[in-house]
Amino acid sequence: MARLFGTAGIRGVTNSGITPELALRLARSYADWIRRQGASRGSVAVGHDTRWGAEMLARAAASGFASAGLHVQFYGCIPTGAFSLNVARTNQDGGLLVTGSHMPPDRIGLLLLDSEGAVCPFSTTDPVEAILAAEQHPEIPPAAIGRLEDAFHPYELYVSECMQAVDAPLCRSRKYRVAVDPANGAACLVAKEFFEWLGCEVVLLHFDPNPVPDRPSEPRASTVTAAIEAVRRERCDLGACFDVDADRVLFIDADGLPLSEDTAGAIFAASLLRKGDVCVVPVNSSGLIEQVCEPIGARLEYCEVGQPHEVEAIRRHGARFCYEESGKYYFPPRFLWADGLYAAARMIELMARDRKTLAELARPFPRYHQVKRNVPVDDARKDAALRDAVRRLETRLVDGRARDLTVDGFKRIYADHSWLLLRKSGTEPLIRVYSDAPSAPRAEELAREGEALLRECL
Repeated sequence: MARLFGTAGIRGVTNSGITPELALRLARSYADWIRRQGASRGSVAVGHDTRWGAEMLARAAASGFASAGLHVQFYGCIPTGAFSLNVARTNQDGGLLVTGSHMPPDRIGLLLLDSEGAVCPFSTTDPVEAILAAEQHPEIPPAAIGRLEDAFHPYELYVSECMQAVDAPLCRSRKYRVAVDPANGAACLVAKEFFEWLGCEVVLLHFDPNPVPDRPSEPRASTVTAAIEAVRRERCDLGACFDVDADRVLFIDADGLPLSEDTAGAIFAASLLRKGDVCVVPVNSSGLIEQVCEPIGARLEYCEVGQPHEVEAIRRHGARFCYEESGKYYFPPRFLWADGLYAAARMIELMARDRKTLAELARPFPRYHQVKRNVPVDDARKDAALRDAVRRLETRLVDGRARDLTVDGFKRIYADHSWLLLRKSGTEPLIRVYSDAPSAPRAEELAREGEALLRECL
């Protein structure tokens, strides 16, 4: 059977695919798994974002944990980074976050976190799914039912640790002016105070919590036009735009130009990595990161797409940095989760430390171009089609080939750091054809030839 859990929890339509009954059953199943591992405290955390039904589902999950005998710290509406940090630093045995992240407001997800605040790997969620399917839970007598308690002042711990993790006094000395767009999501509750702690004058947009954000939740260059205008109008030094749960961030420079997520990842990597360090990225990341790691002498490790794979690879390789092209940035080992607010603090710190604008930080890195195409393929034919395409690629599109990767599909990397990727969709009847190159014509050429080759196999 197909997994219920994808790369970001169990997702579906609110109150239809994702119901209070499912949230309760999932929480009870995760509680059983936690108990089997020898829970240290017998306590878990539950939180949610701003969308329709999120609190309803979170309270159902809290009841599921309590019915299985675990005490619950209920955090209410809270961004992913703040929730993850509280799970880790208050020694919870795990957590369940109800969030649809960047999806439309009628869709939502149930995300399980481990005791370190990181998204649970499949090695955890697979047995939880098995428990969920079996529906054989131990009876909990009334005296052993868990307590449900509201968590007070979660932001004090969060802001305090984030400020300790950057050079906050240096940032305060620069007195930056920052446009902040939380997309009417959970970060509305802390964003202004967070950036004021960095000494910033804050220009807020879309700052009233609302189930339906005033712009599409996913922060991409095409969706943040209001923030671009605000940066220019208010003469801001930086713009930071988040999704509803604030694990993603898009940066805008002082001229109102959005920074590509890969360029932001390159800026962070160049500032953090030293010779011998490991950088983890999903297989669909731009070839730009190779250009950053090679001269430093840092080792680049590719992993499958999605948070469970990224966190697992970070731990396995002892990575110093990880990012994905959606705008998620990880700063291990201190933080094993993506946090857009903290990533923005790190970017402000780099601007202050180097006395450079965001545009000046980005200037050394060449622009890469990515093309994404989808080829419809029935689920039953995906494996055979991909195998046939890989066989044909043994003798096709080989000029300038540097190496091939078989992590989450098939990726051919060329000597000029361009690449072609064929990857099965895990949620749709598609095979994705991606290309990335230092020039737009090269990226278009690779995508066109890769799509034509795949269609030959059909």
